[in-house]
Amino acid sequence: MARKAVEFVRDGDIIMLDGSTSAYSIIPYLTSFKNLIVITSSAKSSFLLGRMGINNICTGGRMITKSLSYIGEEAESTVRRYNADIVFFSCRGLSMDGKLTDNSIEENSLRKVMLQHARKKVFLCDSSKLEHTYLNNLCHLSDVDEIICEKWLPNHIYQMMEKNTL
Repeated sequence: MARKAVEFVRDGDIIMLDGSTSAYSIIPYLTSFKNLIVITSSAKSSFLLGRMGINNICTGGRMITKSLSYIGEEAESTVRRYNADIVFFSCRGLSMDGKLTDNSIEENSLRKVMLQHARKKVFLCDSSKLEHTYLNNLCHLSDVDEIICEKWLPNHIYQMMEKNTL
């Protein structure tokens, strides 16, 4: 998924990454690009980006210690100050009717702000997320521009990206 994701990246892009492991997996593939700025809610991602010499801004905020990612109003406020060319994000589930869902209301809240401040929205969806619904709705497939999965996706997934069925 990460190799496919970086096909959307261009030199000089401003990129947002949420705190997901899917977004984290993109970082090693960013080294061939010049003049990137990455805005991330993940302390782990920020550290790796720094070690690789990639300019980055970490949102700060209240840390989820299990994932080392930040959430809350401080993180959201940081994201609101910037505009990105592209956001790479994930969540726990993609329902049969096209809803992107997660158990964490606070992580989804931050993702929503990222989606509002990025021109292109790329959903990283490994196949374990398909046909699962969790507590909180993030958005609908029709709200994203691209979906990347490590496996072939059925046509109805792409059709839902074209029209909102909520």
